[in-house]
Amino acid sequence: MTSTKSEKTLDEAEQAVQARQDDNDPFNQQSNQILSDPFSPPTKRLVLLLSGSFNPVTIAHLRMLELARDYYHIQSIQVLEGIISPVSDFYGKPGLVKVNYRIEMVEAAIRNNHWLRVDTWEAEQTTWTRTKKVLDHHYEDIKKRYGENTELRLLSGADVARSMLNPKIWLPKDIDDIMTNYGLACITRLSAPESGQGGATVPDVKEGMPDLWKQHIEVIQDWVVNDISATNIRNKLEKGFSVKYIVPDATIEVIRKYGLYNSNKSICLSEWPYEKKQT
Repeated sequence: MTSTKSEKTLDEAEQAVQARQDDNDPFNQQSNQILSDPFSPPTKRLVLLLSGSFNPVTIAHLRMLELARDYYHIQSIQVLEGIISPVSDFYGKPGLVKVNYRIEMVEAAIRNNHWLRVDTWEAEQTTWTRTKKVLDHHYEDIKKRYGENTELRLLSGADVARSMLNPKIWLPKDIDDIMTNYGLACITRLSAPESGQGGATVPDVKEGMPDLWKQHIEVIQDWVVNDISATNIRNKLEKGFSVKYIVPDATIEVIRKYGLYNSNKSICLSEWPYEKKQT
């Protein structure tokens, strides 16, 4: 026979579970609260735009899009699609391979991802195109696709967000327009700690920014340490190192196919041909 004390304890446990289920507080990244109803209808809809060189595209680029989508979905904001927009050949960055290769690498990387797509409008321009103009172009397009009430959000890493403070790189008026018309979803990466320096750190992305900008930046923290660098990847490829599990397999195939980043100068010993001994 169950004792009265046990019944009381069971009732209290059931009440605690029910109270948690009835909690309607939305997800909060600071307090790690979880949305109680994951199937609530969307409060609004938006499209994410990620612009960059993608030289080459890495899993870090793709994770940025996934992290942002999770962040918004938990808040009942529906992300309709993620647009990846490679810059044109006129961007002028050293070591930038031709845009047709960069487009092919991205297309290969997202081939089986239904919510991501590559858009070539920016890549096809005959001059470097300011990010504001790229956003303006896509906003007109998504209004036709999804309706007037769909928002467009610029997605970037913390390095790009911090560069907005440099008037030699960005026009301050452009940043004002980007923030007020579109907003910025900024992915901050956990930096691996130096020896004896404690845990991983997250930079203060908004430090020193005008209040107008701060109001329109949503900071999304990556939950794993991530120091993947496209520059390092290019260097490793030239030396014949493996970049598997850092760069999507389909993208690696494109790199090998065309010998991009001087990857045909060296060969991984794991790929060296050999003859099996007869037994």
